[in-house]
Order: sequence, then structure tokens, then C-alpha cells
Amino acid sequence: MIRLKPATVLMICALLAAMIGYMALELVAPVALGKEKISDFDVFYLVSTMIREGNLYAAYDPQVFLARQPDMPGYDGTLLIWSYPPPFDLVVAPLSLVPDWLGYILFMGGTLTAYLLVLRKIAGENWHAVLVAFLPLIALILRAGQNSFLIGTLFGLTALLALRKSRWAGVPLGLMAIKPHLALGVGLWALLDRRWSVVVISLCTVGAACGLATLAFGTGVWPAALDGIRGTGKTLQDGGFILYRMSSVYALAASLGAGPKLALALHGAVALSALVVLLSLALTSRTGVSGRVFLAAGIFLSCLISPYNYDYDLAMLGIAAAMLSEGIAARATRAEKVFLMVGFWIIGGYGLVASQIESLGYGTPPALSGLILTAVGVCLWRITTRDTEMTEQVARPETLASQG
Repeated sequence: MIRLKPATVLMICALLAAMIGYMALELVAPVALGKEKISDFDVFYLVSTMIREGNLYAAYDPQVFLARQPDMPGYDGTLLIWSYPPPFDLVVAPLSLVPDWLGYILFMGGTLTAYLLVLRKIAGENWHAVLVAFLPLIALILRAGQNSFLIGTLFGLTALLALRKSRWAGVPLGLMAIKPHLALGVGLWALLDRRWSVVVISLCTVGAACGLATLAFGTGVWPAALDGIRGTGKTLQDGGFILYRMSSVYALAASLGAGPKLALALHGAVALSALVVLLSLALTSRTGVSGRVFLAAGIFLSCLISPYNYDYDLAMLGIAAAMLSEGIAARATRAEKVFLMVGFWIIGGYGLVASQIESLGYGTPPALSGLILTAVGVCLWRITTRDTEMTEQVARPETLASQG
């Protein structure tokens, strides 16, 4: 078990705070600090600005939206399109009420703090090991300026409430409507575990979020968003995304030269295999496999199911690892623990290393994150199914309530 000294934990927190501060300074003085790329937060802020202008629908029009980007500090020719569902427009809408640098600090600092608190609550005594395992991914998400900490927090809150048998787990599950393709595995878990009240409340929450977005932006936001989503799918098939930054088997196959149909078929085969695992857990969850393992499998399936997953989407993987951490600490071999730690570090850092390799002129690396993620999943499956007695011991919600 990894145990960090309090001074080490404080140093890690200080380094993360310093990184947030530096990213904010890049927005204040992009030329002086050599800002070279547009981050996802820059795009969030641009959409917020267009909402304030009363021009949200145009954000979903690639021609209009791309035309706004060359004026953004750090523009390097990368074309970023907007295809988030309208509920997420509600999340980014307030950002432009403050300067961009302050918006970054509030959004990224606030969601990171919430994520780490939830992660610590779930991992309990294994919190330090989980933190070390996911430090590269945390740094990557901060650099990207993405919403992954918010998504991870919603996953974590869903898990905490679900393990306490609370129907209100449906609220954070429903709020994942801001990025719904990432919640499919957890939605399937709720159905397979017959959490009917959770399912109903999550659907009501989705309806409320969609209704509020309609009230705020008008009914026209939905056809505009659907056009944007269709455009994203076409861009993916046409190879318009940076594949080595993606964490799906689709990206792995496509980066190795497979055509869109073959890549999608291979991706579907892996996702289907993970679904079969979840179904098998549904059949045994009441006899031998714990509810914690079952829900963690649903979260892991969410990491695999969409071909359009980036490395910065994987904060939810930290929640799955935290839920399984006690079982891993007690039952995994030393080699398995090392493999998992290295695997999590590669998942978090591969995209940045690959981008440096490409920038130095050594060619475009393949998208290996999908392969590593699948291998990590197989390793976790071996560990959690090795002995069912310990699994039941780790699963009790009352134990969770006393952790942290």
C-alpha cells in the first residue's frame, strides 16, 4: 500500500495549483508565455461568449465556429468543432461573465477539487495509491482544459449514493446528460441491477436539464445540436481527429490503417465483450460478486463503449479504480499492481508523449491508449474474479461510510 507523507500530499496539491495558475497566466499573456495551442477551455469560453451575444446556434455551424478561432491566442490551425448537447451549454454559459483566466481557475480548480474529494471518499485508505496512479491523467486534463473532472465527480457521486442504496443516485447519473455517451455503461448497470427508482429519477433529471436548456436557448438549439453531432461523426470517419489522443479501440485500429467500417467493427467487438462481462456480473451480483465490483464494471464499460473517447475523458476511470482499490490492494499480485500503475500512467501520459514525437518529425504514433485501456480492464477482471469471498467483504456500503 502506498502511503504518502502529509508534506508530499501538500507538495502535489501545490504543484497542481501552480499548474492551474500557469494555465491561467497563459490566458493573460499568451504571447509572452508562448501559448501554442487552443485548449478545450478556450472553446468553452468562446461558446459562452457566443451565448452572451445571442449567437449560440452558430456555434454548432462548423463554418461559422471555425471562422472565430484564428483570432484566439495560441491558434495553431487545429480545427475544433462544437457538438456538445444543449444541457452542457448551460454549464459553460456563465464563463464569459468573468475574464477567461478567472473562468479557467474557477472551472478547472473547482471541478478538480470536487473530483479529488469524491475520489478520496471512495478510495478510503487506498487514496494515496489512486492519486499517484492518476497524477499524469490529472495533469493532462488540466492542460487540456476539459470537463472531465466534472464528469468524474458525477460518476463518483452516483457511486457513493448507489452504494448506500439511495434512489438519489439518479440525480448525478441524469446530470451526465451534459456528455451522455460517457454514461451508457452506468445506465446499463442501473437497469441490470434493477435500480428502478434510480432509473426513473435519472430520466426525470435528464428531462429537467433538457427542458431548462430549451427554455434558456429556444427549441432551435436541438436541431442545431443534432447537426453538430452528425458533423462530429463525419469528421471522425474522415480522420479529422488526432487519433493518438483518443482512448478507443476504434482509434487504435484506424491509426494502424484500418478503414472506418473495420475499425468500428473491432471497437464494437471489444465493447460487446465488456458488455457480456457486465451481463455476467448481473447474474452473479446477488450471489458472489459485490455491488461495488458490479458498479465499477459499469463505469469501466463507459470508458470503452464510445469510439469518440479521448484520453482526457478518463477521469471516470479513476472512480472505477478507487472503487476496486481495496480489492486490488488485498488480492492482486505484485506484478499486477505494477502493471496497473504503469498502465494508468501510460493512459494519462501517452497522448502528450506522442504529440512530442510527432512535433519532432518522427511521424504520427499509433493510438495505443485503447490497447492499454483494454489490457487494464482484463487485468482488473482477473483480480476481481479471482476470489469472491473478499469481494463481498469490500462491498458493504456501511464500510464506505466510515472511510475517508
